[in-house]
Amino acid sequence: MTGSLFEDRVDWLLGVEYLTQKSDGVVYTGTTNAITDAPSRTRAPLSIDYDSYAFFGSLGVDITSRLNLTGEIRYTNDERTATASRFNDLTGVEVGGPAFNFTSELKSDNISYNATAAYKLTDDWLAYAKIGSSYRAGGFNSNLGTPAQPIPIPTSYDDETSTAYEGGLKGQFGDFYIALAGYVSEADNLIVQRDNGCRVTLPACAVAPTSFLTNAGQARTWGVEAEIIASFDVAGGRLTSTLAASRQDGEVTDGPLTGLNTAQTPDWLASANLNFRRDFNSHWGAFANLFVYGQWGGVQELVAISPPLDNYQLVNLRFGVSFDQIEVAAFINNVFDTEYRTFQDFSTTERLGQPRTTGFEARYSF
Repeated sequence: MTGSLFEDRVDWLLGVEYLTQKSDGVVYTGTTNAITDAPSRTRAPLSIDYDSYAFFGSLGVDITSRLNLTGEIRYTNDERTATASRFNDLTGVEVGGPAFNFTSELKSDNISYNATAAYKLTDDWLAYAKIGSSYRAGGFNSNLGTPAQPIPIPTSYDDETSTAYEGGLKGQFGDFYIALAGYVSEADNLIVQRDNGCRVTLPACAVAPTSFLTNAGQARTWGVEAEIIASFDVAGGRLTSTLAASRQDGEVTDGPLTGLNTAQTPDWLASANLNFRRDFNSHWGAFANLFVYGQWGGVQELVAISPPLDNYQLVNLRFGVSFDQIEVAAFINNVFDTEYRTFQDFSTTERLGQPRTTGFEARYSF
């Protein structure tokens, strides 16, 4: 529910949310003894039930014609239950002990908030400052690995909480809309992805590594970003362009991984989005879109010696025609067929990003 009061000087919102989810899966692990050549296979079924509800609301007040204060609050309650077991798939005998055969329950609740002050410096420029908290619910790992793994996989991980501070400036400068922002975020009980240390080259656990989630103490991340949007009349049509760039970084500040850079955080991100449309009459029109994306720097994993994230740039193209409510378009993603890795380790494994992809789309608007 939402509404306004006092001649639209006060905006309010109230809401409720409920989610229930049930997940069932099974993991099979097969190995062959290198000496006896005897095969073995385990079967590990897992069932997870998740129930969550939340109440939330916001209140925005125009203190003056230039100053607005807005507050938001949310109460969340989560309950999660996991039932796991592991069997020898050839004999049916339970294996792995209590670390792989259990029923576990997690309950948690949280109150998070946001407070924002926005001030119009001029009719075209706005400055704002914001402080807020967030909550990321913990859960269970769906694959508990193998009993021979060097790093045991925890059955569950705790909630992550964080507090963020942000400030920015945005407004119109001639034909250009400009937005500048900076932020610092402090996280506690940071949820990170690690693996169990198994490798096909490791005699004690000669299988592919299993990834899992766990908590890694406290971390601080920061970033600055800029965006410029402009629109021009070109060749009888309208060209809209958006340019964006950001610099970000972070590190673990407390816990067993202190000093390590946060994973999956490229040092630099940049993108350009150019969209051109020309209408020939009230029925026919043509359009084209060019999207360019690039990233540089950063590490893949939260470990002392981590594979770097790949530096790469992608170009996507989309163009087509429209007639009244019908739109037909062709697209080419990764125009130059750039090869880049989304995952790698130092020994045997790598996953590549999507190669050049082409296709057609047809849309009808009712």
